[in-house]
Amino acid sequence: MAGVGSGLADLLYPRDCVCCGQPAGESLRWFCEDCALAMPLTAGRPCCALCGRVFEGLVSVGRVCPGCSELKAGWGRGATLLQYSGPGESLVRGLKFHGLRCLLGDVGRILHGRLDVLDMLRGAVLVPVPLHAVRQRERGYNQSLWLAQVFANEAGASCRELLVRTRDTGTQTALGREERLKNMRGAFALRQAVKIHPQQSYVLVDDVITTGATLDACASALLRAGAASPAVLTLAHA
Repeated sequence: MAGVGSGLADLLYPRDCVCCGQPAGESLRWFCEDCALAMPLTAGRPCCALCGRVFEGLVSVGRVCPGCSELKAGWGRGATLLQYSGPGESLVRGLKFHGLRCLLGDVGRILHGRLDVLDMLRGAVLVPVPLHAVRQRERGYNQSLWLAQVFANEAGASCRELLVRTRDTGTQTALGREERLKNMRGAFALRQAVKIHPQQSYVLVDDVITTGATLDACASALLRAGAASPAVLTLAHA
C-alpha cells in the first residue's frame, strides 16, 4: 500500500530534480537519472583516512591528507559520502539552507552503498554538531541532527545530542584556515548531566567538512569528557 500511495503522489505531484529541474528518476527520488549518475560519491575512491577527502591517482591505504596532518585532528578516523560539487552540492544546500527534509531518503540510499561506513557506525553513539541556540531558533532545525538520525536508523546505531555550542561563532565562509581554528577553539561543551563512557564508540556527524576546525573543536570536547578517539562522518567534503 505504501508503494501505491507513493505512486499516486508522484502522479498528482510530479517530482523534479533539485539539481537541474528535470523530472526526477528512480535511482534517487529527488534527482533525475543523469544527476543521480553524476552524484560525486566517494565510494570506491582513495580517500583520506581522517576526513574522507578524495585523492587523485593511486595512493596507499590509510593515507592522511595534508590538511588533516597539519590540523592534528582530535578524532581517530573519518569518512564522507560525497564531494561538495554538482548534484552533491545541491543535496547539501537543499538540506542546509532550504530545510528539504524529503532529501533525507536519498541520503539513506547513498549510505546503503557504503558498507565500510555502516560498519563504522554500527553500535556507536552518533553525535550531531550542534547549532548555537540563536541560530537554531532562526533556522528552526539542525540539518546535522537530521543526518545523524538517518545514519543511526540505517546503521542500527543511536543518536544523542551530547554537545552544546557555547557561543555563536557566526559563519566561517570568509575565514581562512587559521582564523577558523581560532574562531572554533573552545566553542563546544558537553551538555549538563551527560556522562561519557570510555568504552563506547562515538561518531561526530556534520553536513560538510572543509578545514575540519568545527569537528576538531567538537572532538576536543568529547575527549576532555573522557571519550576515546571519536570518529567523524560528514555528508560532503568541500
